[in-house]
Amino acid sequence: MQSGAFGDIITKMTINEFLAEYAPVWRGHTPGHKGKLDPRDITEVPDVFPADLIEQAEARAAKLYGVRALRFLVGGSSIGIKAAVLATGAKSLVTDIYRHRAVDEAAFLAGATVTYADSGSGEDGLPVMTTPEDFERAIRKSGATVAVVQYPDYYGRAPDLKKTAEAVRSAGAMLIVDSAHGAHFALRPDLFPLGAAGLADACNMSAHKTLGAMTQTAFLALSPALTERANVMLDALGTTSPNYVLCASLESCVDGAAECAREYDRLKAFSDGLRKRHRCLKNDDFTRVVLDCGAHGGRRAAHEFYARGIAAEKYDDRYVVFILTPFDGDEELAAFSDAADEVLG
Repeated sequence: MQSGAFGDIITKMTINEFLAEYAPVWRGHTPGHKGKLDPRDITEVPDVFPADLIEQAEARAAKLYGVRALRFLVGGSSIGIKAAVLATGAKSLVTDIYRHRAVDEAAFLAGATVTYADSGSGEDGLPVMTTPEDFERAIRKSGATVAVVQYPDYYGRAPDLKKTAEAVRSAGAMLIVDSAHGAHFALRPDLFPLGAAGLADACNMSAHKTLGAMTQTAFLALSPALTERANVMLDALGTTSPNYVLCASLESCVDGAAECAREYDRLKAFSDGLRKRHRCLKNDDFTRVVLDCGAHGGRRAAHEFYARGIAAEKYDDRYVVFILTPFDGDEELAAFSDAADEVLG
């Protein structure tokens, strides 16, 4: 059959189609793979599961993101960061102060020192986004051979990645981008900041954070220079029994990318309207609605939203963060909007 968004790549069967075909079969497998909890949960049975189905799905994902190599991850972006850092062989790296803890864990596993390239705190109480000059200065001072850049951050702020990539490489370092919150950027380049996958030596993207895949699923895009070594590290760090239900959900969000992309016009219109009525943090990703509740108002507002049946993604002392996705229906968005009007006045 022809795969969803990629007419020039033909597959005999997708992961989802195989799991549906295998579901009614009685299985002489281990209890966890008999399908009693989920009929699609299978194990890597030799001569039963076509091994190339995942590779074909990964190839379609690589085409979507404009890279030569991409791996499905069922251990989250965290394992992608660790595999990428270890693949570089770096003994010194530079990163943001607001990096994910996986960066520090990767440095620990690699026996590498960490230097933080910081710009201080802004008037809004959040760390100022690290500039290309900050990274270049920190790399030259520390002698680091790798920079790990978060893009975007949890609040939807996206620094100039192209300039950052140029600065990092001019200082002689490789670039790893933690784009856990930016997997959706490539779907609508006319609406979102620049996608990171094609600029980095390695780029992890959490499909479960902004696309429609299940929890702990992610992509790791790789440059030719890191592909072989990163694959070795992924095999060393990851499970030998990957969850095919999770792989199937990754495949679904790749093959359904075009359909999702169409929904962003609707979401942008909603986001723009909400931002006109309420004070929000100025950021670069319209799907990341960060309501400014004033000093010490974040926690109270988050609890008031929850009392109205609306759960925030995150809150801090001042801000409450909500993520808009193509899977949010108009009625759900209307309920969120009404709650915002009630809570924020």
